[in-house]
Amino acid sequence: MSGDEAMRPVPVRRRTAARIGAVQVNFQQGFTSRDMRIAIAEFLTHYASDLAKEMRIRKLDETHFQQLCLGMSTAEDTLDEMIAGKLGDSWTLDRIARADHCVLRAGVYELCHMPNVPSKAVISEYASVADAFQCDVQFVNAVLDRIARTVRAVEMRDTTI
Repeated sequence: MSGDEAMRPVPVRRRTAARIGAVQVNFQQGFTSRDMRIAIAEFLTHYASDLAKEMRIRKLDETHFQQLCLGMSTAEDTLDEMIAGKLGDSWTLDRIARADHCVLRAGVYELCHMPNVPSKAVISEYASVADAFQCDVQFVNAVLDRIARTVRAVEMRDTTI
């Protein structure tokens, strides 16, 4: 297999790379006050190619990446309210690790605003993203499942993960 064939753009991996990048940018934005559009441009210029190489793709799904980053930024308060509403009684957003919080925000945004992606795929993908960021995978999976059962009740009816 030639090097070009090994780098063939697989749509699923391109979108996975976009998700990982969006979580990275959201995590970084928690420590800086830069404009999100500048953060996106800097990520695409300086880090996207490294991520793509690591994922063995030519390029991440830039459209999905930008939609996630901008959407998470503009809907941050709403996303956090949804996450907080599905935590256990003894949990608050302040108790959640920053990485877990960013993964949850991305997953909730996708569940709420990207209905073209099946909810089971979103939950599964973000469980994998959570694992890549060394997050609590079961926790992320459980919260996303609870939210999916609310925002995509028809799609999630009679399903278990």
